[in-house]
Amino acid sequence: MVSGSPKKPKVTFSSLIDSGLRHRLFGEIQTVTELDAEGKVSWNTGEDVDQYISVLRDAFKFPPEISRHEAASDVWRGILDARKTGKLTDGSALEALQKLTDKRLAEKLRTFSMWSRLSYRPPIPAREVRFSYDDVTIRLASELPRYMELSSDVLRGLQPIRTKDMPRYGYLTASTSARNRTHAADKIFAATELFQSVYNLALKPWNILGSEQKPEAILMMGPYHFLFRGRKSLLPETSWFNQNFREEYWGSASGDNIFKSAKVVRKALAKLQTHPLREPLSAALLMMNDGMEAADMTRRTLRYWTALERLFQANDERASYDKIIDRATYLEEPADLAKAKLRRLLRIRNRYVHMGASENEHHQLTQYLSAMVRSHLFYILMNGDDFADHREFIEMTDLPSNSDALQRRRRAIDRRERMIEKRRHRPD
Repeated sequence: MVSGSPKKPKVTFSSLIDSGLRHRLFGEIQTVTELDAEGKVSWNTGEDVDQYISVLRDAFKFPPEISRHEAASDVWRGILDARKTGKLTDGSALEALQKLTDKRLAEKLRTFSMWSRLSYRPPIPAREVRFSYDDVTIRLASELPRYMELSSDVLRGLQPIRTKDMPRYGYLTASTSARNRTHAADKIFAATELFQSVYNLALKPWNILGSEQKPEAILMMGPYHFLFRGRKSLLPETSWFNQNFREEYWGSASGDNIFKSAKVVRKALAKLQTHPLREPLSAALLMMNDGMEAADMTRRTLRYWTALERLFQANDERASYDKIIDRATYLEEPADLAKAKLRRLLRIRNRYVHMGASENEHHQLTQYLSAMVRSHLFYILMNGDDFADHREFIEMTDLPSNSDALQRRRRAIDRRERMIEKRRHRPD
């Protein structure tokens, strides 16, 4: 038997924007742009075209091989390429985007790597530890490979952060194979952000003293991320900086503790990579890390709450707050007290989101929320790979907590199955 050739990865229309709006946006771009004698697209309508194309980013669905930043860049270029044909239509837009996608996927894979400082003190004697996630190798070490070393003159010329390096702290390096620097950056940063999130949540203690104006994260990334293609630095053509970097927040995390925790972090990353609930778990981890990195109490509470929602709300479901709280407290005793704590945090969250009212007197409640999310998240990550999908986990939490009620439900299910099979509910 001769197998058919593999299907070509296709760009298609997304369901996020309906055809009517898509055609209207095409028409608006067509109207406000013009082609010069050389066939180039120009316009003089300020930011309108930028806004239209930004909205159209949600109109297309790219193959999974195309990274997020690649897709965003290609929508911009593809819309203008389609306009150059004379008429911006569904057909001309898809054709232009498909050409760009085909060109990207035809690029040869090359090795890319990155280094940044990480807020821990390397142990003595010097040690290194390796991790892997999604084809990205991550390494913690006290020294850089020779080819990654940058001169003080290069570091001094960096913009826009005044702090150029964090001497005496450890290094994080990451490497992967990618088609281009944009693809490489998306892969490397996605993997290292999850790595950092897992580490910070695994190491996070209950903060007794309060930290309204200081992050709770132990591991934070340095001011700059330096990208290499092969063994060649991509400076100055490509420069990545950490817009959340604050030198005053860097402490002195023990390198010994970092290395002692490496085994559990490595296991967590391995579980996450193939987990059926990978998407909601990853989203919750990133939200928790965002909260741990926040110095502001309100932002921290918002991010921890979003992580809770992501765990107990499946896919595009729009569950009520009461439903989410019921699910999140399905194991709590006493449940009414646990629900009261979450409802208090919900009111704080809603007053800020809808009215701009900020509160800072709920530190211990925020710690309670963090501990709850951490417990559920790591339990599902380490033990929940037998769930078919997120919805199946949610269905478990929706069941009654009372044993008698569960027995009644089980008898009802057994009877229902017998009625379907035999048209009789009794087993005899």
